[in-house]
Order: sequence, then C-alpha cells, then structure tokens
Amino acid sequence: MQNAQQHDFNAKLPFKVKLSYGFSGYCSFITWTIFSYYGLYFFTENVGLSAAFAGAMISLGTLWDAITDPLIGTLSDNSKNPKGRRRPLMKMIAIPFILVSMLLFTNWGFSEGVSKVYFVFIILVYYTCQTVVDISASSLGSEMTNDYDERSSLATYKNYFGLTPTVIVGLSLTLSTAFAAVFGPRFGWTGAVGVFMVIWAILMFFLYKNTEGYERPRQEGEETQGIKPKDIVDLFKNKATRIVMMIFGLGILVNTINYSIQVFYYTEYVGLNDAQVAMATMAFGIASVVCAYFCDIIMQKKDKKFAWIISVGSEGLVLILGVGLFVGYNSGSTLSMIILMILMGLGNAAIYQVPWAMIPDCVDVNELASGKRTDGIIFGAVAFVQKACGALGALILGLLITATAGSPFAYRYVFGFLVGGAYLLTCLIVLKYPLSKKRHDDVIEAIDKRKNGEEIDLADFHDLI
Repeated sequence: MQNAQQHDFNAKLPFKVKLSYGFSGYCSFITWTIFSYYGLYFFTENVGLSAAFAGAMISLGTLWDAITDPLIGTLSDNSKNPKGRRRPLMKMIAIPFILVSMLLFTNWGFSEGVSKVYFVFIILVYYTCQTVVDISASSLGSEMTNDYDERSSLATYKNYFGLTPTVIVGLSLTLSTAFAAVFGPRFGWTGAVGVFMVIWAILMFFLYKNTEGYERPRQEGEETQGIKPKDIVDLFKNKATRIVMMIFGLGILVNTINYSIQVFYYTEYVGLNDAQVAMATMAFGIASVVCAYFCDIIMQKKDKKFAWIISVGSEGLVLILGVGLFVGYNSGSTLSMIILMILMGLGNAAIYQVPWAMIPDCVDVNELASGKRTDGIIFGAVAFVQKACGALGALILGLLITATAGSPFAYRYVFGFLVGGAYLLTCLIVLKYPLSKKRHDDVIEAIDKRKNGEEIDLADFHDLI
C-alpha cells in the first residue's frame, strides 16, 4: 500500500481512490437529503407536530450543526492520531451515525410534549454525527491533491454520490408505506431509513479502506492550532473565501426551501399522488447526477465561476418561468413535473459541486497569507455559514407555511419566484470571485518558493488577500 509520505500530492489520483472518495458524498448526504425532503413532512403528518414548531426544531438542529462545524474542523486539524487526522474520525462515528439516522425517523408514540423533547435531542445528536462525517471527509479531499483540476475531479466524484440520494429519496415514501404494513405506521420510516443505512455502511467501508495512504500527514514539529480571533479575521481577508461563503450560504438557504417545499408543491398545488411524486423526485436526482458530469467539464474547460453562473443561473430561470408562470393549479401532470425537474438538474448539481471544488483553492490562499495549513478550520467555517443559512431556510419555510395556512398558491410563489430569484442573485455575487486556474497556480508556486526559503511578495496577490 502506498503510504502518505510516498504519495505525490501533485500527481493524478488513481480511479479507485477517486471513486472511493466519491462515496463520501452518499455518506455525508443520504440522511440529510431524506431529512431535507421529508423531515418537515414526517414531523407534521406522522408525529403530529405543528409546522411552526417542526420548522423551528429543524432550524435549531441546523444551527447546532453550524456551531459544531468549526469545532470539529479544529479537532480534526489538531488530531495526533498516527493513523491520520480525518479517516479515524470517520471510523469512530460510523455506528453512532447509523443508529441516530434511524432514530431520527422513529415515532415512538410519545405524547406531544415528550415527542418534542425527544426529537430536539435526537436532532442535536444527529447533526453532531453529521458534522463529524462531513467535515472529516471534506478535509480529507482537500488534502489528497494540490492539483486544481484533480480537486475539481474529486468534487465531481463526491457530488455524483452526494446527488445519488436525490435519485433514490423518492423511494422513501414507498418504502415507508411497505414497512408500515409490516411493522406498523409508527415504524415505517424507521425501516425505510434502515435500508439506506445498509448501503451507507458498505460505502463507508470502501471509502475508509481505499483512501488509506492518501491523507496528508501532520508535519513533524507542526504546531497545534486552535480557533483564534485572528484566524477568523484572516479568513475574511481572503476574498475568494468570502465570495464562496456568500454564494454557498445563500444557495443553501434557498436549496433548503427548494427541497422541503417540493413535496408540498407536488401534492397540494400540482395534485400528484405518492407514486407521481416519487417519479418526479427521481427524475430530479437522475438529471442532477448526469449534469454533474457536464458541470465538471465546464469547471475544467472554462473555470469554476463560469460553471456556477451557467448551472445555477439556468435553474433560477427554469423555476421562475416554469413553476412561477406556466405550471397550472391541480394539473396532475407527471410529465410536466419530470421535464421541470430535468431542467433544474444542472443547477442542483452545481450548488455543492462548485463550492466544494473552490474551497480547497481558498485553503491554499489562506496558507499563502498566514503560513498555516488549516483545511479543517476553513471547511468548518464555510460549513458554519452553510448550516446557519440552511437553518434559516427551514425556519423561514415553516413560518411561511404556517402564515399562509398551507395555501397551494403560496407553495407556487415561494418555489418559483423566491427560490428562483435567489439563485439568480448568487450569480451576480459570484462575478466577484477572483481565483482562476492561473491565479491558483501562482499561489501554489509562491507557497513552494517560501518552503524552499525564497522570499515572496504578498503584494503580488493583493487581488486575493
């Protein structure tokens, strides 16, 4: 087995390694995707909680997730485990993650008050486990290569499998119904999530096994780094990081609304049944997976900024025109929904794929400015913004549903104009992103020169720092 000291971090990565790293997308996002699509639905329709409380509860969990992101990132950066800083964390959290994912969708039939306390606790535990999985896997990907295009490739592999849940999440309703017929209505969702957790365990095994030796080791004499006020200030001096935080944060806010409102829009406005909803959702997921390939091509042939504008901008236009203007009330048209979901696929692929390809480059800029390699801290900080905005999105949607008394036309306007318009706004923001492939190559060259004892002038990078 090739070890970390022998691995050339500027070389191309083997297919098996990139494929196995890609499994981290499924492992990071399967429970999150099910929860994003059906969490609010499960709490209101199965458990019997109010939409306002359920939305607030989900927001609390997401805020907790945001708080723990930089803490877990720092813990990972500072780990002195001889087997690595990232992979041992993934191994440690595997069983707890599986268990809490199933408990998240288990209705024990408690009273309303006890159910509220129970689910608040379970949500906090789930998001803690989610943070460990996501931050350790994301930081691992940042460390595996210095190459600009290989990082895009790793982000694409991760996004392929990160989008896979959007393909299969529509089966959750069917699976929950089937398991409910066997184990009772309160445990239908438990069985459905359990099926996805079996797949999770298999993919996590191969991720852990096949990335061995590709983790950047702690350098001898490297200082332990806690989160200091100066570190946060330095992050915001990094213009590229600021822009990524802005587009990712706003993108996730509206993506949370996007995912959560789809089932309400399909059933209450369009008039689809469970089977039709599953078909539309699956079409959305398949289109997103296929479009991830084209998003990767755009990133490598043009650049990452251009990929965001084309991909997310197209989804924004489709939502405004399709959902906002053309789809009629109670049309019951599966075909129109499938076409709509396919057209939204490119934007959905880019929401995660492009920022996760940008962040490792931002880490390099921060290393140039500060002299410290802080993958975990930066991924944690960006994830903090991402999760906080996701929490805000869940809260906003819960309040909107309550305020409009579940009006079908409210679902249409929120889904079409609010979500679509916000996606277009991110395209205006990303125009300020300064880090092209050439500028990234300049950053890597400067870092190498400094490591070799040569003097560098940071004034040459005033556009980045």
